[in-house]
Amino acid sequence: MSGIKVPTYLPGKFLIEHATMADYHALSRFHYRAGKPATVAGMWRVRFVYRNRSSRDQIAAIGVLSYPVPCCRERNLVFGLGGLRYGEKLAFANRELRTISRVIVHPVFRATGLATLLVRHLCENCPTRYVEALATMGRVHPFFERAGMTRTDPDDPRKPVYYHFDRRSACRL
Repeated sequence: MSGIKVPTYLPGKFLIEHATMADYHALSRFHYRAGKPATVAGMWRVRFVYRNRSSRDQIAAIGVLSYPVPCCRERNLVFGLGGLRYGEKLAFANRELRTISRVIVHPVFRATGLATLLVRHLCENCPTRYVEALATMGRVHPFFERAGMTRTDPDDPRKPVYYHFDRRSACRL
């Protein structure tokens, strides 16, 4: 569990903790995609703890790591997987990658930097070398880049932006 600096106008502190599906459901209505992620490899929440204990703590944000989809054009380009067979690409993805499939911040806590901090935490605590994200809203919400992920724009501007993070490179910095 780690504390996060909060803006001085907020009467409490944020904590990052492992989350449950119940935590996800508490915020899922604030995500632009309905339903739950197809797979879950790990979940973390940001909980706001009020200084005045008479107020209830509140889940401020949630991030979900999922198992990667078998094929992704941008992943093939970034990692040079184009010449591999389907099974080899799938083995690489399962062994080396996890995907950030959801980042949801409660509207009350938006614009506080929580999404960036949560994505950074997901990247740093992922069990695989690489973390990726496909973000439809990536062009207007740059929190993946602010968290240290590398952006790759697709050829088609209607497709999601691809982000990736290499934990080994980050450790050498």
